[in-house]
Amino acid sequence: RFVTGWVPYWGPSSGKAVIDNDDSAALMGEVSMMWYGTAANGSVPLMSSATNLASVVASTRAQGLAVIPTVFDSQPAGVMRGILHDPFARAVHEQFLVDLVMSKGYDGIDIDYEVFAFGDGRTKWDAIRPDWIAFVQELGNLLHQRGKLLSVTVPPVWVSGGVTQGYTVYAQEEIAPHVDRLRLMVYDWSTSLPGPISPISWVNQVIAWSDSRVPNSRLQLGVPAYGRHWATRKNPTETCPAGALWRDSITMKETAGLAAAHGATPTRHSSGELTFSWTEQVTGPVEASPPTTTTTSPATTIESVDDGIEPGGLDPPIRVAPPPAIVTCTVEHIVYVPDGVSVRQRADAALAAGWSGIAIWAYGYETADVYQQLAGVAPQRPNGDPTGVLDTPTVVNGALRVTGMAVDPEFDLPVAVSLTVAPTGLAPTQWRVVTARAERDGMAAGLGPFHGFDETFPAAPGSYDVCATVVLWGGATGPSLGCQTVVVSAPL
Repeated sequence: RFVTGWVPYWGPSSGKAVIDNDDSAALMGEVSMMWYGTAANGSVPLMSSATNLASVVASTRAQGLAVIPTVFDSQPAGVMRGILHDPFARAVHEQFLVDLVMSKGYDGIDIDYEVFAFGDGRTKWDAIRPDWIAFVQELGNLLHQRGKLLSVTVPPVWVSGGVTQGYTVYAQEEIAPHVDRLRLMVYDWSTSLPGPISPISWVNQVIAWSDSRVPNSRLQLGVPAYGRHWATRKNPTETCPAGALWRDSITMKETAGLAAAHGATPTRHSSGELTFSWTEQVTGPVEASPPTTTTTSPATTIESVDDGIEPGGLDPPIRVAPPPAIVTCTVEHIVYVPDGVSVRQRADAALAAGWSGIAIWAYGYETADVYQQLAGVAPQRPNGDPTGVLDTPTVVNGALRVTGMAVDPEFDLPVAVSLTVAPTGLAPTQWRVVTARAERDGMAAGLGPFHGFDETFPAAPGSYDVCATVVLWGGATGPSLGCQTVVVSAPL
């Protein structure tokens, strides 16, 4: 299971269909429903139908997958920056996020705050970074103390020509210890001008930069399931009619129909993506600005009107301006779009670097050949039933130190573990559920090292039974890791 993806709130049915398909779901580790935004008071409002969200969550649960919804910053520039800068407002926002996860029984939350990159501007980044780092650290602690997960989605950083480029405001290296997923949105290389959406050369630069700064098992490569269609001026000397030049997004599913409609044959570009083009003659009026209107006050004042105006007695106003010129130009349509082959290429690159896998934007945009291609990737996880180990507890400074590990071998995400401490023969007096995410030696290949737990419980002198149980997605009770008896001696 090395595939993650988002279901956007505007495409619930198509996204749900991908999750319901057993062939595609067999490759998935978790699903993120992009359904929550942000508000100026720090709350996280639902952005669309709760019924549709519940349906997608139910499908995800039915496939046995982790539910990690996405909260995106839906506020204007400066709002979230201000929230994170104020420690009290930041704490309020963090509590809203934690309350959402706990009240809905989600397995964690995914944070996608892109306004810092694309709204606030680079001049604000130095001020944003420390507040952002504090936010991720604090939110991560709150979630992990409750057995929940933190995913963060950010635009990438890379080096080209010896110069660091991209979105350093997100402080990947500094937030890495506090997240369980760091998803990099490696798409939108070409926007205003025609070109590939996620060229493999750029992908490799992104992998190289993050690879040495973030633990590999926490990294996911964002992969597009969409492309772009540009209508461009073929001949620079020509004037085109109004509205003839534009650009739009296109999903993988729309590609074949568009190419066939215009007799175009997609070919493989050096970027790894498909591309095709065609030309057409477009004739129409040149867009002209309305004429400037000036008025003067009438010299005669009309005191009253004796008779009302008869219905239909007025003609529409006639614009006193020459009609716009009619022009013809050659418009070249250029399309770049990924396919199953290019998605597989990017998955291979991520997995070869030891990354967790890929995150597809978005479920429902892709074609079936994506999963046919990805099915050929060698299994990345050892698979098997959830398991773990409860080490023999130790006494440290009069307290119980409880260590061990818990894992679901189908996934590389940390699972939660329930720990109880009880005076021998009595009911538990201490209980907590935490995320098993401490680094642990000897983990199986493909899981990453972050599946240990290391907790300390206060304890008076006496004999105690310490027990551990794995907690699976959705809070389901997993296997018991057994109990250990330990004696805390009175200080000498």
